[in-house]
Parts: sequence; C-alpha cells; structure tokens
Amino acid sequence: MAGHESDKPNIVLILIDDMGWKDTGVTGSEYYQTPNIDELAAEGMLFTRAYSAAPVCAPSRGAILTGKYPARTKYTTVIDDAGIRNGRLQDVSKASIWSGQQRYHQQHLEGLHRHLLPLEEITFAEHLQEEGYATGYAGKWHGGLGVAHSPKNQGFDYAEGYETSSYNTPGHFGRHCIGKVSGMTELKPEDNMADALTDLAVRFIETNKQRPFAFMLSHWAVHTPLQARPEEIGQWQKVPTTDQSNPAYAAMVESVDRSVGTIVDTLDRLGLSENTLIVFTSDNGGLTLRNITSNYPLLGGKSFPYEAGMRVPFIVRWPARVTAGATNDTPVVGMDIHTTLLDCAGLKDELPESNDGVSLKPLLLGEKESRRRPLFFHYPHYTHATGPFSSVVDRGWKLIRFYNDTSGSYQLFHLGEDPYEQHDLADSSPERREELIAVLDDWPVSIGAELPRANPEFNPELPPTGF
Repeated sequence: MAGHESDKPNIVLILIDDMGWKDTGVTGSEYYQTPNIDELAAEGMLFTRAYSAAPVCAPSRGAILTGKYPARTKYTTVIDDAGIRNGRLQDVSKASIWSGQQRYHQQHLEGLHRHLLPLEEITFAEHLQEEGYATGYAGKWHGGLGVAHSPKNQGFDYAEGYETSSYNTPGHFGRHCIGKVSGMTELKPEDNMADALTDLAVRFIETNKQRPFAFMLSHWAVHTPLQARPEEIGQWQKVPTTDQSNPAYAAMVESVDRSVGTIVDTLDRLGLSENTLIVFTSDNGGLTLRNITSNYPLLGGKSFPYEAGMRVPFIVRWPARVTAGATNDTPVVGMDIHTTLLDCAGLKDELPESNDGVSLKPLLLGEKESRRRPLFFHYPHYTHATGPFSSVVDRGWKLIRFYNDTSGSYQLFHLGEDPYEQHDLADSSPERREELIAVLDDWPVSIGAELPRANPEFNPELPPTGF
C-alpha cells in the first residue's frame, strides 16, 4: 500500500521523558535491551554529541517546539502550580515551593520565568499545519494547563493523553491516568500508558496515510514513578547488572523500545517508511537519584550542569534521504529539531530571525559541518542538584558559571581531552577562561535572558540549603 504522492516527508517525533544518554544499547548500555531503538539507529543517523536545551523537561520541550533557547522565551524551568495559567513572568518555581527557607539561605533568588509556553510562540506544528500537514500529538505536554494552552492551540489538529490538571506525572498505567489526561476514553485501568499512547499514534498514521502528516509521540515514560508489571520486573531481575541495575526502570525502557518497534512496523505495513522522517530523542539526561539509572562515565545526570544533565540519545531515520548506519559527532541541541523538521518539509523560509536552531538537513544528507557554533545553556533556578548556572560549549571547551557565589564561580573543562569533566582548568587556563566568560556574559544580554537576582535578605551566617 503506497502513501501520498507529495515529496514532503511524513514526520514522527518520538520524545522520551528522562531517558539518559546511555539508556539504549546503541549508546552504550550493557544492561537495558533496546533492539528496536538500536535498529532505528542502524537504519538512520546516530548523533553522538546531542544535547537537550535544558537539564529538566519543561524548558527542553519548549525549545523543541519553538526552535528557541528557553532563555529567549523565558520558559526556563519546571512548575507544578496548576493555578497559574497566564504567560506573565513569575518568581515562584518548583524549587522555591520546595524550600521556604530559600530567601534567607541563598545569595541569589531565581530568575523570573514563565509557567507555560507563550501562545505567541509559533511551534513547528503550526508551521506544518499551515502547509497542509495533518498534525497530531499524544502524551506529556508540559507546555501549559487548560484548554487555551493545550496542544490543540499550538498547532496540533489532534491531541490526546496530555495532562489536564497537573504537571505531575500521573503514572504509567491506565488506573493512574483515567480522568487526569485528555481524551483516551477507551483507556482501561490495566493498560500500559506507553502502549496506549503508541496505539493513538498508530491510529493517527492510519487515518492520515494519504496526506503528509506530523505526529509527536511524547511518552510519560521513563520518568518516575517507576512502574511496570511484576512479571516484567521479574524478568529484568534475572539479567546481569552493570552500573545500571534497576529492573523496574529497565522494564520501562523496554516499553518505549517496544513503542518504537510498533511505529516502524506500522509505517512498513502502510508503505510509508521510505519517506517518513523519524526523530527519536529525550528531553534531558537520566535521573540518578535512588539508583534509577547511571550515565557513567559522563558526569552528573538530570538537573546537573554537567554533561549527563543534557546529553541525550538522538537518532534520525529517513530511508529516502539518510544513509543507513551513519554516525555524526557534531554537537547538536534540541532547538535544532524544530528547524530541521521545517527545512525537510520545505519551510526553511518560514523561520523567524529569532530562531536559535540550526537545520541538520545538510548533515543528514551527508554534507560536512560547515561551521562550528557555541551552544549555550541557561538555568537560573535551583534543583536537588544545582543552583542557578549558565554554561557554554565552544570549540571543544566548556565553561560553567555558578551564579550563587558573590565572587563569581567558574569551572572550565576541555571536553575534547576530558569528556567526563574530571579536570577543572579554570585556574590553569586563565586566558581561555576569560575568553569564554566574555562570551557567556554577552549571550544572555543578546537574547534578553532573565538572570538570577541578588537576594537582599541573604544571611551569610546560614548554610546553603539543598532542594
């Protein structure tokens, strides 16, 4: 069965929640088994230096949708407050809710930020929708609560399975999600959500196979809470462990790998594979709390300013255009997804000047990287792992600025020689440090970023608090 005759590719974006850089076989796991994801890489291009735009989910997702740095949209952190449903700048975040003592213990208050993705931002789905694409969405949204800020108001003709009353992950079975996510009226208590969301994607593809379509499958997995059927967990308890050893998490990784296999099988069955562009990635690095996963030998994990906080798996499969089995070590970042999808759909001229992504289409087609660019990360907030920071990755170097230090605190690493960030060169390479400090000072100003604010109530006699 053949699909539509348009030369515009179909698009399937598969976004996993909290999947770490090393959580697939093709990226180095010797514990998790991901045959379908590995096969996707074998049939497409694996990017080995891919970053999310932020170390936590909400700003990373906003960057994918808009092609803009989170600092530019000011949608820079995670928030659980369901009561705020406007785009005004706020000074209350998840971290400040957790710690009532922040105002006295910390040298800086968090940067002002929005609690949702502003409606004036144009998503890749809105561009594709105007070009005649059928657009669909299933799963975690985290771009705003309420009808006005749902996926359906951000370019998706069809959307189900997204949160309606709280950003908190409801759980990974139907019994946790019934009444808490949009639509999914046929959801049964025993249904695995990864499977149920994949079924929505399959139905959408089958319905729209005669026209160009774009579907974003945004899994709730592998985010906590860790939930899987007892028999699935039991199977993983029999598998020899490595630095990765959590059987419940392994079962959840298996569920999203199964989803990838189902999507590919559906495209094959309908004769759509050749001209369908599949992008597979995660919204941030793997969570290392409570032995959930390991990103070793990269340093850190979700919420950290180090490599494992933002390094993610990233695979693109497009049989009609991308050479099977290709790898690319060009540093790429989440905003590039937005730009790449529009370029591949022939809409490069639609990109605004404020777009921060770079199209990866030339790399996908086998061209060499023509220019290197610095990548910036700006997180003016607190987490369990860090205080406010900004960082820049440029020409093999990485500089991190920690704002919660009145004298200014920096770490400098040469990722080319020290990819695991073991040797801080901030003192021994002062010229490079000062060069990158100047770059990192100019960038927030150039895009209007909100910076951490000096805390007038800071008490230096009190120890810093964690979150």
